[in-house]
Amino acid sequence: MSPIMAADPDSLLSITNIQNRLNSVKEIAPKDEAALLAKNLEDTLSFLEKAKTNREEITVLEQKIKDAPSTLKKYQENIQNIKADMNNVQGIFIGLPISKLEVQQSEINQQLERIREQLDSVGLSLVSYRSALESTRTQILDNNLRADTLARWKYNSKASKSLIDKYNAELDYIDVNNKYNLILGQNIDVLISIDENKKTELTFRQQLLQQKLFALQEELNASRLKEFEDQAKQTQQNKEDSNIANPVIQYEFGLNSDLSEYLVTQTQKTNSLSQENLRIRNVLDALTQTKRNIEEQISALQGTLILSRIINQQKESLPTDGVIKGLSKDINNLRVELFETTQQRDELYDIPKTIEELQIKNNLIFTNEEKGILNNIFKEREKIFTDLIKSFNSQLSLSNNIELIQKQIIQLSDELERQLQQQSFWVKSNNPIDLTWLENFPQKLIAEITELSSYVSFENANQNLFSKFSFLFFFVVVYAVIHWKKEAIKHRLSVIAAKVNTLKNDNHWVTPEAIFWTLILTLPGALAFLIFSTILMLFFFSDPLVGFTWLTEISIYWWFFATTLELFRPHGLAYLHFDLPQASNLIFRRIIRQSVWIVVLLVISSTFSDVDTIGFNNDVIGEVVTIVALLLCFFIVRPWLDKGICEYRNAVLEDGSKRSIGLFNLLRLVLFIVPIFLIVLIILGYYYTAVYIIEHIIKSYLAALVWVFGRYFVYRFLTISSRRMAYRRLQNERELLRSQDGEKVKERAKEDTKEEKIRISVVNRQLFHVADLIGWVVLFGFLYAIWSDLISIAYYLNGVVLWEQVETTSQGVMVESITLLNMLRSIVYVVVTYVLVKNISGILEVAFFSRVRLSKGAPHTIIAVLTYFIVTLGSIASFSALGLSWNKLQWIFTALSVGLGFGLREIFGSIISGIILLFERPIRVGDKVTVERYTGFVSNIRLRSTVLVDNEKKEVVLPNQAFVTGRFINWTLNNSMTRLRIMLKVSHDADLDLVEKLLYQIADEAPKVLKDPEPEVNLSDIGEGWVEHEFVACVGELWERVPTRNLLYKRIHQIFKEHGIKFAFQQVDVHLHNDEDAMVQKSIIQQG
Repeated sequence: MSPIMAADPDSLLSITNIQNRLNSVKEIAPKDEAALLAKNLEDTLSFLEKAKTNREEITVLEQKIKDAPSTLKKYQENIQNIKADMNNVQGIFIGLPISKLEVQQSEINQQLERIREQLDSVGLSLVSYRSALESTRTQILDNNLRADTLARWKYNSKASKSLIDKYNAELDYIDVNNKYNLILGQNIDVLISIDENKKTELTFRQQLLQQKLFALQEELNASRLKEFEDQAKQTQQNKEDSNIANPVIQYEFGLNSDLSEYLVTQTQKTNSLSQENLRIRNVLDALTQTKRNIEEQISALQGTLILSRIINQQKESLPTDGVIKGLSKDINNLRVELFETTQQRDELYDIPKTIEELQIKNNLIFTNEEKGILNNIFKEREKIFTDLIKSFNSQLSLSNNIELIQKQIIQLSDELERQLQQQSFWVKSNNPIDLTWLENFPQKLIAEITELSSYVSFENANQNLFSKFSFLFFFVVVYAVIHWKKEAIKHRLSVIAAKVNTLKNDNHWVTPEAIFWTLILTLPGALAFLIFSTILMLFFFSDPLVGFTWLTEISIYWWFFATTLELFRPHGLAYLHFDLPQASNLIFRRIIRQSVWIVVLLVISSTFSDVDTIGFNNDVIGEVVTIVALLLCFFIVRPWLDKGICEYRNAVLEDGSKRSIGLFNLLRLVLFIVPIFLIVLIILGYYYTAVYIIEHIIKSYLAALVWVFGRYFVYRFLTISSRRMAYRRLQNERELLRSQDGEKVKERAKEDTKEEKIRISVVNRQLFHVADLIGWVVLFGFLYAIWSDLISIAYYLNGVVLWEQVETTSQGVMVESITLLNMLRSIVYVVVTYVLVKNISGILEVAFFSRVRLSKGAPHTIIAVLTYFIVTLGSIASFSALGLSWNKLQWIFTALSVGLGFGLREIFGSIISGIILLFERPIRVGDKVTVERYTGFVSNIRLRSTVLVDNEKKEVVLPNQAFVTGRFINWTLNNSMTRLRIMLKVSHDADLDLVEKLLYQIADEAPKVLKDPEPEVNLSDIGEGWVEHEFVACVGELWERVPTRNLLYKRIHQIFKEHGIKFAFQQVDVHLHNDEDAMVQKSIIQQG
């Protein structure tokens, strides 16, 4: 019998018994036989210990439930007693000595720290209890399913005794755990009530201790201040009572008196910092309590409409107390003063030496009486320095503590704001718009109108009339002045318009001045609205200040849109200054005029929700108005925008090109998707979310309009600069022509003018590219500033788990959750990668290639390598966001590369060849190559293939492997120079010297023929009646080959004809037979 079986006797399940059996197995059994039995015994022991713990928890829980009535009564009594004590805090510490006060201060701080820990514990307990009702039900169901499974396994004939013991232990634990969960679920309300009362008691006790601490600190500060003030008075009295006339001693007396006053001042600073420390600590406690309340409310009310209202209330109740600025600088100054004061105090430890140094310094000798007085002065000064050091240490400690707490407050406030903003954004604020909502709409509409009408009141009509009229008088005066000068402003604008696009009068200040006067001209409309609405608010509303901010915002919108409409009017700034098409301006003007009312409706609709008694939950007017505004945007603004874009696109620029409409296409897509999306959100009950997004869209819309006009303003600035530069160069050339005559000067001036025009156009093109790049960066900066707060809101999606994956690492088994935020990040990485790949060539052209001269084909290589690099990084980042790290993907890529390497060997060979071509660069974009029977220019080098364009403009796609493993000719690899070889056969009676001379003359006359290497004329062959010449010439560029060859052929034919040189013809004998078979021989000249 094996030792394992011997160590397995029948016995009752108990922790002691199982532990003994486990020890026995580990001691006597072989390792391979003991592994399974030891594992079963360890699991059995674990279940027995869990069951024991659960039984103890049941006993505690039953006792807690049994004592609940008395516990609740005790908490209520304690709360009442604490409330009574809170009214009697003042005066309990008056008269106590400083030492006693310091002891009590330390004790109260310790009690507050314990209460904070208890509040944290109670908060966690409440969150656990509130989620326990559902979790206990789930746990009981899971336990029952597990018990059924164990019951089947238990009666398996193959199960060992240790395994059956394990099953029995687990069944016992399940039974005990079900009992615990059943008791917990049935009494959850009682337990929550106990913890809530305990939390209330702790909160009141915390407030009582804070009041005591505040009163104690005040008394302690007053006692210390009084002590040091008495000490300063005593020092001054000693100085006055002294009969010593020695000026040195009088100076030392005065120094002690000044130090005493300085000690009083520092004591006051210490007292102020101690009060501030208490205040800032209370703010931190309040924030911590708010965080607990928010977590409890989110846990208890998740998925309900009440949660949205409570979240808004908590956002308004966040502490807004200010923080102390410049503490870091004060701390550094305190450290310096502390060091200097300590050094001065240390010098007074040896008083005789100090007196001796004082005698030497002042060149005198003190009497014994004077030395005794100085001794007392220095002892008193040493005490003052010691008190100062204590004060500095206290200030340093308090400042460091305040700075630390302020950092915690800022961090906690930001965290709470993010949490509340996330909850507000992702939680339903209203009931969905369904049949029930429609049935209740009339009653809710009447209730909301009734609530709004309660704010209308005539009580303030006769109050503060002078202040009201004085306030309105300023706006009326501004309105009257502008209206009075309206015609003068219009005349000034017409004068400015006459200067536009003129050489002498146009300048950089014309457009800014025109915009300024346009702003002034459109201001009266906004002022009239503000005056009229302010009169209504001041005289007919109970609280006029409530709506004044909203009225100011609407007035600014009015002014902005009025200015924009004025810019787009016929023959306005958009046409005269920015050269925008007149037809599209009229359409855009109509679109903006219609969008004004939509923006006003959207702004007004969200105003009703700001009323405290209405809120987002009951704002049915705002929901309806918002939906109507979005429908108007979809069915009216969007079609007109399409027409405006078509007119804008069809308007041809001065250089014959069409305008770019990329931004307008994006706007068209937004106007199609966003209104539908927002209407769906409102219908589903996410009205607050829709309003929040609408506010950001309106800001983005305004920023985009400002950016568009700013962009055209920069274009005009650059155009004026280039025009003035060209005009100055033209004037300089005219001056040159006036001062110098002659054909050479005129020709040189023409060439210089042509070159300068080319330079100016190149500079303008580069400047506009740079301006576009900077403009887009600025626009994205504006949009980021507007939408950046949504980044923190997006972190809420990190709690929405899509799937989970289990990984076994060296640190153990880890569960990685893939959330909706991970999916969003992956999509963002893909979009960013796509945008970069699409625009990388343009970005590099503007930022790099236009400034640096590179070799032929280098830009294409850089763009291709960066494109593949960006795609690789984007793919890795996208997969990593979804939990597919490179450690997991590399095995897949390895397997695929091996399998596909055999199956798609040629394709992979071409891909590797493409990488070789990009880095080794035997061919470049623009090179002329010949591969087998294909000849053409390289237009694109891709990863797998290369594209050639032949002489017929056909694109030939060749695998990259053909350029790496095969033979090809690159006509322009290292040198673009090419040689022309022309063979000529002249008659045998021609003058050979003359032929050679004429060919050299033709080569000299050809403008593209190079002088180095020189042209060559060689006799290559002599035949029957002809002499053959070889004419060799070189051209610099490949594209010059064909036109130069055509020119040479024409000149050879022309000059040879002029000099009577004949080309040789081949002579052929032709035999003709007549009817009598007689042969007649004719000499037929056939052109050879």
